[in-house]
Amino acid sequence: MNGRTKIALAMLIWGSVGIFARFSGLSGLGVAFMRVALGSLVLWAISINPGRIRRLKITFAENWKAMTALGTALAFNWVFLFTAFNYTLIATAVLVYYLAPIIATLISWWFLGEKISRNRLLLIGMAFGGFLFIASGQEFNLNSRDFIGVLLALVAAFFYALIPNFGRFLKDVDGKDLTLLQLSMATLFLLPFVAVNGLKEPTWWAIGALVLLHTVFALYLYMDGLKEVEVNEAALMSYLDPLSAIVYAFIIFGEVPGVQTILGGTLILLASALDAIGKARGS
Repeated sequence: MNGRTKIALAMLIWGSVGIFARFSGLSGLGVAFMRVALGSLVLWAISINPGRIRRLKITFAENWKAMTALGTALAFNWVFLFTAFNYTLIATAVLVYYLAPIIATLISWWFLGEKISRNRLLLIGMAFGGFLFIASGQEFNLNSRDFIGVLLALVAAFFYALIPNFGRFLKDVDGKDLTLLQLSMATLFLLPFVAVNGLKEPTWWAIGALVLLHTVFALYLYMDGLKEVEVNEAALMSYLDPLSAIVYAFIIFGEVPGVQTILGGTLILLASALDAIGKARGS
């Protein structure tokens, strides 16, 4: 497979993550923990050797603050996203979640001092207008599962937006090492919460798919595909993820998003895609 095919396949696999999360029978915390814990164990088992252990120790010692922040952001991101899947339609959760690139732009402006052009401000307004469209289609009530699901997906998007910003402090770290350490730190962060709340018996085939297919295999495809495809092009291809998620949810669960969710989601995805194009052009 060429690089574009690998990235496209990874996105189509990631689009089904909500399906398998529901089939797992676990809470959002449980799914997130199983994914990071078993994913890191698999990566440690298949790729570790004495030389790499020394390199990982040095890498972590030099970057422990950024690495801890990155692992924590990943953990919170998945906990809130997988919980959102249990509260609202997968399409609704995924479309709100794709506010993350826009939120990442705001974070980089606020904390890293990056400039925001007038065009990008318009795109930010478009994306949040899309979110308001989606939110307005829900009952504004904390007793409403759909409304809670929207809020959970928004919080997940915030933590996902932190990941690329923290990642800027780790540009010199090898991608495979970064993935392994990130999953390991997320595991350590979630372990106390799991110890307190416990885990019920999961549906193991669904957990196996989330770990081996969605975490290890798809991540390998994506990272390998990036060797042949520019990051900005890969960012545009990432929209196969939410689009396929909507299709999968319709086929498997018969979920049909409402008109306001479709309109709002279109605005969010369009704004994020135009923002990625603008970054590629340096505007």
